[in-house]
Amino acid sequence: MNALSTVKIGQSQTVVCLRTQDDAVLQKLMAFGILPGSNLVVEQRFPSYIIMVGRTRTSLDRETAQCIFVEPR
Repeated sequence: MNALSTVKIGQSQTVVCLRTQDDAVLQKLMAFGILPGSNLVVEQRFPSYIIMVGRTRTSLDRETAQCIFVEPR
């Protein structure tokens, strides 16, 4: 299990858990469909993280990406 912030571009991943105590961050992630069991792909890492979840592409800052833990799909 690795933080999303350490994943290489183009690797398909499955979300294992979200580790944050900030309810606003959790609500934001859930609104984007980033939940345990969902699949995603990192498309860009700099200047912000661009990820594809299903058919939705979203941008995350580094702190948020460090809250998402994934495993290779």
